[in-house]
Amino acid sequence: MRQEDEIFTLPIPTPFPVGDINCYVLRTDSENILIDCGPDTEQAWQAMQDGLQKIGLTVSMLDKVIVTHHHADHAGLAYRFSEQGIPIYGHARLRPYLEQDQAFLSRGDDFLQRLALSFGVPDDIRALLPSYLSALKWLGKGQLDYVLQEGDAITASGAYRIIELPGHASDQIGILSQSGVLFAADHLLARVEPNPLLEQPQPGDQSDMKRPVLAYMRSLRKLQGEQIQIAYTGHGEPIRDVPSLIEERLLQRKARGEQLLKHITGSKTLFELAQVTYGNRLKKSFPLVMSEMKARLDYLVASGQIVVEKQDGILRYTRKGSAHESHQ
Repeated sequence: MRQEDEIFTLPIPTPFPVGDINCYVLRTDSENILIDCGPDTEQAWQAMQDGLQKIGLTVSMLDKVIVTHHHADHAGLAYRFSEQGIPIYGHARLRPYLEQDQAFLSRGDDFLQRLALSFGVPDDIRALLPSYLSALKWLGKGQLDYVLQEGDAITASGAYRIIELPGHASDQIGILSQSGVLFAADHLLARVEPNPLLEQPQPGDQSDMKRPVLAYMRSLRKLQGEQIQIAYTGHGEPIRDVPSLIEERLLQRKARGEQLLKHITGSKTLFELAQVTYGNRLKKSFPLVMSEMKARLDYLVASGQIVVEKQDGILRYTRKGSAHESHQ
């Protein structure tokens, strides 16, 4: 009988600029648990099988797959495990991304168009926006078997529990052990700050779901209340000084917002501000840039430094106390 649980890192290739994703096998006395599963590519599936073999496992020897959030590099291959009878666990908000029913995809198309309009994106660029389904490329269509929520135990011993960490994704969960081991997925990364990404709303959502950067910052502060010895991340090396990194990420958010503030003169749309901030890089990473700009602006609105109003469906931002604001 093993005295300690074992953690194995399986680096899985992705088609994304971020490079490999770290999937993990948590081996306890009674279970083999896979945390995240890689994108839906043949290369990733082969790497997964090879990685499992190196630690003496096959897919059929897994007891469960826990998906930390719906992004394709973390959830894409979930359906392959379902096909072999391995149950899939994740947050309730993961379900529509795995099931991909037509109503969800259609609402996604409408959401992208409404969002671009509200950002002041010109008609000719909006016409080029991809379909919502294309944004789910490398995310295989599958199923969610068991829903996980705050405080749920994921092992028979109860030593590991779910901690909800929305922000980078609304369904982002972490797994925290009694000994201070955190599987942080993309909520904490050693080398880069994760983008708080915009998502189409789901039934029953509160208005604050439209501002993922605020959820992200709340989730960072939530971790400040935990005793974390090491964080295993979705990309890159583990983090051993979690408190310092959290403080750095919170300061980065503040700095990024205030850096944008100097460009807000008069009334500006998000797209206008993105052009000033990103220039030619805007076209290369359009969806990510839009999410990042919204994050900076939402931070400034929440901190009371700017105000936003909607005119003819378009969001316009002005400095608090500016002459433009006082005439509205």
